[in-house]
Amino acid sequence: MGPAHGAHGKFVALGDLAASAVGCVALQENELSDGRLSVRAQLVNRTAQRIQVQVNCVFKDAQGFGTGDETPFESLFLDEGAQQTVPFTSLNNKAKSYTVQVRLQR
Repeated sequence: MGPAHGAHGKFVALGDLAASAVGCVALQENELSDGRLSVRAQLVNRTAQRIQVQVNCVFKDAQGFGTGDETPFESLFLDEGAQQTVPFTSLNNKAKSYTVQVRLQR
């Protein structure tokens, strides 16, 4: 499965199981006053059971290359059908784009 609708490739589910189990219903981004990029990803559990996922954000420059600014994977539980918003903030003002990645925790 591909990226979430409306996400323009800024959301990636790692693996087929994650792609069918977790979606991204909204991405909100804004530039902070110091030039850093702030991102909020609203994840949804598409399954009928509670799942544990790991999510992170890779910040990229204007050309789409990584800036070396990647958040560690953060674990969270999503109840069946639940939505949860996860915030990320870049470390510096080099970030102009990003990719939020999610995978199922085993």
